[in-house]
Amino acid sequence: MTNDRVALIDIGSNTIRLVLYSIDDLYNFTETHNVKTPARLSQYIDHSTGKAMMSQEGIDILIEALTSFLAITDQFEIKYIYPMATAAVRQSANNQDILKQVKEATGLEIQIVSEEDEAGYGAYAIIHSTTIDSTVSVDIGGGSCEVTLIKDNEIIDFHSFPFGAVSLSKQFFTGKGHNDPEAIAQVRSFVRKQFKSFNWLKKAKLPVTAIGGSARNVANVYQRQVKYPMAGLHGFYMSDDYLHETMDLFINTDYDQMENIDGLSTDRIDLIIPATIVFEELTNAVKTDQFIISTQGLREGIILKHINDHYNYPVDSHLIRTRSIRHVIRELPVNTYGIQINIDLAIKLYTQLTRLGCLEYSYELQELVEFGASLYRFGEFISGDADSQHTFYILSNMDLLGFSHHRRLKLALLASYRNRSLYSQYLEDFAGWLTPEEIDLFEKIGGLLKFAHALNDSRTGPIIKIDLYRDDNGTFVLNVYHSGPIVAEYYKTQRHKKHLERALDGDLEIHYINELA
Repeated sequence: MTNDRVALIDIGSNTIRLVLYSIDDLYNFTETHNVKTPARLSQYIDHSTGKAMMSQEGIDILIEALTSFLAITDQFEIKYIYPMATAAVRQSANNQDILKQVKEATGLEIQIVSEEDEAGYGAYAIIHSTTIDSTVSVDIGGGSCEVTLIKDNEIIDFHSFPFGAVSLSKQFFTGKGHNDPEAIAQVRSFVRKQFKSFNWLKKAKLPVTAIGGSARNVANVYQRQVKYPMAGLHGFYMSDDYLHETMDLFINTDYDQMENIDGLSTDRIDLIIPATIVFEELTNAVKTDQFIISTQGLREGIILKHINDHYNYPVDSHLIRTRSIRHVIRELPVNTYGIQINIDLAIKLYTQLTRLGCLEYSYELQELVEFGASLYRFGEFISGDADSQHTFYILSNMDLLGFSHHRRLKLALLASYRNRSLYSQYLEDFAGWLTPEEIDLFEKIGGLLKFAHALNDSRTGPIIKIDLYRDDNGTFVLNVYHSGPIVAEYYKTQRHKKHLERALDGDLEIHYINELA
């Protein structure tokens, strides 16, 4: 049993944040507290002497924030505490004095995160929370912008650009409006030139995966504007057109009205345009129209690395989706009695249907069959009468690591499948998300899951084996071998036979064979 508590203090250029994590005995981490202050330390860095020096006022603000955070951590049993500083402290020539003053005032020993480590932690989070194996990641903070080339889950190149949302705003927008055309053009030119100086960026031609608060804000705003039907940001995809539309909204909104933009944090009103320019110019530089959001970034990379380093690498980047499903089962009161039997029956039906040529086989579909069977109508813990509705709502409105939003929709449709009318009802808010062929396919697989569930209706596992074949007359026959009475299974399979017939596109005869007779 672990159940350790870890405190992470993220000392950024824009905000200072305390996050407390609890690590359970399966090495899942849960964020229990998240407290921040918009300190904007990069504003207290003076360059007038030719060196970047953080002023004493900035140091005092840092110490004040850390002191208040320690008052919180003192209330809990914290096993590990990580005070981590990025660009603002890293770029200050007097950073050793900063660390000394902080140590004397608070007892905390700040670790300065190198440019390489900052890029590495962000990449580590993406690799261990998504199934995007090749991408260009971007994390724009207040004073730096980390861009990393990831191929086949390995860091190939990275660069920490010495600009961020705060420093760009200070350099180009001081004394001007938040949407000043000249300032916007200057930022574009400056950022574009920076990105073009790296050949590996120009040759990348990969999706851009963005982490950090600015990216989340841009995505949040877009989702609210279009009344996006699914909750959550992790794995959310924006085309470059969507990115430009959101930028136009920021540019065309008066400053005193910016706070009324739904989804935009008031802390980022004067920073969101410089940050969005960086996102636009990076997608242009790498020649992609895919801008993907990862809610897992620097902090999550640090905690994931902590878990793997301290507990013998339990978080496998190849088992992200499996861990997500297990986490749902663990965190919610899912009835797991007989669940493995249901999974086995569903997979056997699926593979036998593919053998007969009724469905095409793919690993992705088999995985969805397994996950759908694992969570089949688990919403019964809220209401047995509305188990389908609750299942669909929960799965379509919770972040699942490793799942894109399209894959999450497919899982929700399968796990909630009850009948054709509800299936069609769920799809009404997701027009255009699935092709007509996919809609037909997932209806068939949903029916398959319902029939598999019927084969273990008593949850006692009376079915020993199933064998699906086509007889000489072309009729589909399912032999169901069982041990002992199957009153519940017989009744349910006869009722739900039509669902399997839809997948077979033909008539079905079911023969029940008692192996104990």
